[in-house]
Order: sequence, then C-alpha cells, then structure tokens
Amino acid sequence: MRVLLLLLPSLYFTQSTGSVGINTISPTATLDVSSSGNTDQTKAFRISNSESIEIITVQNNGNIGVNSPLSSNNTSQFNINAGSPDKSVLAIRNLSDTREKSVPNINYNNFSTLAIDENGNILKQFDIRTTNPNAVTFDGSYTATSTNSNLITLFGGGIVSFQILTPDFSLGNGDILYASITWSRNGGFAVSDYGYENLTGTNPMTVNGEGTHSLVFNFTNGLDLQFTANLNGSVGANVNIGTLGYNVNGSGSVPFDVYYSFRSR
Repeated sequence: MRVLLLLLPSLYFTQSTGSVGINTISPTATLDVSSSGNTDQTKAFRISNSESIEIITVQNNGNIGVNSPLSSNNTSQFNINAGSPDKSVLAIRNLSDTREKSVPNINYNNFSTLAIDENGNILKQFDIRTTNPNAVTFDGSYTATSTNSNLITLFGGGIVSFQILTPDFSLGNGDILYASITWSRNGGFAVSDYGYENLTGTNPMTVNGEGTHSLVFNFTNGLDLQFTANLNGSVGANVNIGTLGYNVNGSGSVPFDVYYSFRSR
C-alpha cells in the first residue's frame, strides 16, 4: 500500500484504494476523518455558509448540531436550531401510516407517541399500548355488511378503545358518522363523544346499548352500524374471551376507518 502526503501533514491519500485520510495514515473509507480530540469542547467537522456562519457542527464527543455551533447547546446526540421562528425545524415526507401499514419491518401494533419538552428534548411518552406483550392496535379501513365480521380478538383483562369515521354518506339516510368508543368486559360499550352529518337534516340518530355488549348507531331511516362483543365464557388474563365484531342491519355495505385504536392486553 502506498501512502502519499498531500498539502498538509495531517492529510493522507492511499493510492491503492483511492481513500483519503485526515489525521489517519490508514483510511478505511473513501474519506476517513480522525478527530484530534474527544470532548464536547473540540470539533471534528464543521461547515459554514458564505457569511462565515457555522451551520453544521460535529463535536468530538459525537454530538451533532444544525445551526447550533455552541457545545453548550449541543447536549443531545442530534441538535437542531431552526434559526428563526418562521420555518419548521424538521419535516419528514411520505411517512407510512397505521391505516395503510405499508412497511413490513414497522411494528404497527405497539408504539408510543413522541413528546417534546419546553427545551426541545424529544422523549417517548408512556402509552397503555406498550404495557403488555399482547397489546395491539387495529387501525385500518373496514367495510361493514349484514354479516358480522371480526374487528379484534378480545383478551381477558383487556380494554379496547378506538375511533371510527365513515368516509361517505352511506349510513342512515345519507349520513357520515364519527364516534369514539371504549369496551371492557365489566363495563360493556361506552361512547365518549360522537357526531354525524347528513344530507337532508331529517334523519336523527340515537346510540343504543351503552353499558352492554351490543352497541348500535341507530338512524331513523337507512342502515344502522352495530358493534358486538361476542364472548365465549372464558376467563383469565391474556385468555381469548371472544371477539369484537361489526355489521350493518340490512342489505348494503358501509366502509369505515378505525384510528387511535388499541387493545390494552
């Protein structure tokens, strides 16, 4: 292997591999930079703009700053300063979502919401969906017909919660329905809030079955949407005790989306 000294004593070029090393005579990458320090007070790399304002900083302790040149501000692994309040700090495009579930290696069942404190630190927020290995989510698009279909398997000791939205005017006499629903074995169904919008203004809706295992969004005319807990008599934590199903009360079909869903165990 031939190593040529170029320009500065700390810059080396390996002719056999075409690699360039800074502060290393044996570069193992196309560009291999070896820092001269190992604390947050020294920097391994920086980029400045045409006005000599430092915009990218890599400290010798591995912390990185974007528009954040001061080591005292770069206390996390990756630190971003927007530089002004009129632009976003971070934008991520074309994300997979829980309804589409399009990325095979993403666990769409167990996840926690990210939170941010007043100093900009990002942390994982506690979530009931992560407290048990049997906890799952079931976000997605469904279609209700007259045949009862399975929405989620029910486990002993578990609580089920989800929100629904019908995306078109297919319930009742042309209605869109939104509702937030919770089910538990002891308490049955509960609806914390709901709303509907129709085309005519003449098709009122009532919610029947709260506190039981059969919940019906009952319209005066047209199709009703029903959720039913079909229990099999089993007991015990983490034991399959039945299924939570859905259907409409007549001929036809009703698409609906489920989101913010979880089974706690």
